Amino acid sequence: MLPRISTLTSIGEDALLSAEVEQYDLKPFNRQFINEEYLNKYSIEHDENFDKSLLNCSTTNLKQLFRLSHLSISHLSRASLWYNLLRQNQTRPQHRFQQIVERYPEDVRHMFGRRNEIFVRTPSFVDANHLPHYHLNRRGQHAVTRILSVFAYYHPDITWAPLLGPITAIFLHYMTEIDAYESLLILTSSDYKVITQTELQFQSLILAFRKLLRRHCRLTYEILAKQSLDLSIFDQWLWIIFEHLPFTYLVPIIDCLLIEDMKILIRIGMTLFHFFVKYGLNPQNLPVKPRRRESLFCRSKYTHSSVRFQSENTSSNKKNLTIYDNLITYIQHFDLPIEKLFKHAFGIHHLQRKEIFRAIESEEEKIKSDRRQIMPQLRRSSSTGNQLSIPAPISKPVVPRTLHHQNSMPIIMVREFETTAASHSDFAYLWSLIPSRLTDYQPERIYSSNIHGRRLRTLYDHVEYHEYCLIIIRNENQEVFGGFCSGQLANRTKTRTWFGTGESFLFTIKPERQVFKWVGYSPLTKGNTQAYEDYYIYADDERLQMGGSKEPLNIGLSIRQDLNEGSTKQCDTFDSKPLSTIEHFQIMEIEVFGFTR
Repeated sequence: MLPRISTLTSIGEDALLSAEVEQYDLKPFNRQFINEEYLNKYSIEHDENFDKSLLNCSTTNLKQLFRLSHLSISHLSRASLWYNLLRQNQTRPQHRFQQIVERYPEDVRHMFGRRNEIFVRTPSFVDANHLPHYHLNRRGQHAVTRILSVFAYYHPDITWAPLLGPITAIFLHYMTEIDAYESLLILTSSDYKVITQTELQFQSLILAFRKLLRRHCRLTYEILAKQSLDLSIFDQWLWIIFEHLPFTYLVPIIDCLLIEDMKILIRIGMTLFHFFVKYGLNPQNLPVKPRRRESLFCRSKYTHSSVRFQSENTSSNKKNLTIYDNLITYIQHFDLPIEKLFKHAFGIHHLQRKEIFRAIESEEEKIKSDRRQIMPQLRRSSSTGNQLSIPAPISKPVVPRTLHHQNSMPIIMVREFETTAASHSDFAYLWSLIPSRLTDYQPERIYSSNIHGRRLRTLYDHVEYHEYCLIIIRNENQEVFGGFCSGQLANRTKTRTWFGTGESFLFTIKPERQVFKWVGYSPLTKGNTQAYEDYYIYADDERLQMGGSKEPLNIGLSIRQDLNEGSTKQCDTFDSKPLSTIEHFQIMEIEVFGFTR
């Protein structure tokens, strides 16, 4: 009996109380994550002879087995096939990722909250324009988000890996969520050369494909280059495979990819271009309107199936299709036998692994060289204020990307801890506001009026030697607000005036979330501020204040020495409105948080 593995089954479910899912219960699909309509199209298949062949195969024989034998996408063996293929290398430490994987449910709870109340940005290495869901239901799509977000948190060095999204979605057809997460860890380890991890690597791969296609399928390349307006049609080859090729073809390709490496994708890409030129370039063979796959976060309005081309379309509509539209349409309706696809792909002569990686390295060096030539010109233009127009090289243009990294902010994970002033979700929001160098730290409550008593001097004793701290206040109307102090409160005895830095800010949490940053960050001031606009923090034995103004009485946040009363007004330093609906409020609770590893 296979071991029971805890995995997450619902986006709103507590990660530590998640359902127990057994490996053999997949049979072979992970039914919790896939649309019922799609599942009902397939009956479970089983072939004992194939299972025996699989058990007795070496790595070399496995390559031949999957090149020649194409396992059905509903074969019972698929429940554990990919999971075991990724672990077949006996030289890899068996428990290399054990601790990371065991921590995954807890990480999900910390990152998304117990009730999924925390919004998490899409990881910056994902291309939001290319996130196919492959018939995953809403649960499955959220599982993809969880896996990628936790993965991104522990891998800030991976800056551009757009294939991780589609591959994760494919894995969830035949794996539990926690197994798919572990599989991603293995795929991106040094043992595999399957996933590009930086933008430079990705661009080099795209350009290398163009070079290899011209070298090994010259006629195909020349015909497409002549008929297309530019060469960008070749730069979409990966998405032709992962976004537009029917799922029944994509799954056997993943079989080979996990056993071999990136050369499989290059061979398949070349073959699809070849078949398009041979069978699909004639517009009479194409339907009028190409189908498009939707975003990972949208529900599909159709079920994907391999259908034959229809020839009843009017010639006037066919002429309106561009060469790229024709290509996408042909791939989406691709219906040649899988055996023919693989036979041609693996029959491309003299395309060796060494040549592929040499081509990738060559393109990488050329891109680096181009950047080295351009950077001095960019520096000179920026220093003189002139806009520099640098023409892209004709022979080797940099691969365009419609959407650059969606966000440069890191993925945030705030662990749960003891507090009564704000929720876990509130702290995740506050962590998105603090300086990015502090987001790797965790909140630590260093003062609470309910525990340490109500005296300003006592607050100073607990807080004063912390370089940064968050002050959170709850008043009699249950409004929650406060400030981030950038500067030790111990400085109050040295300066006896306003101190701190422009990283300080004021905020409100309830009834609505708002942040008020230093006016020096505004494009209008560009850092040129008046003296009274630099009044960040003032502290003495009678009061603690944040945010000053030209008018001395207009203080953004002021706390009295007994910690029972406070006041708030509009202030010039943070250009803030009053933080509370009551100018002079009663402090029901005040907590201060520091930063710890």
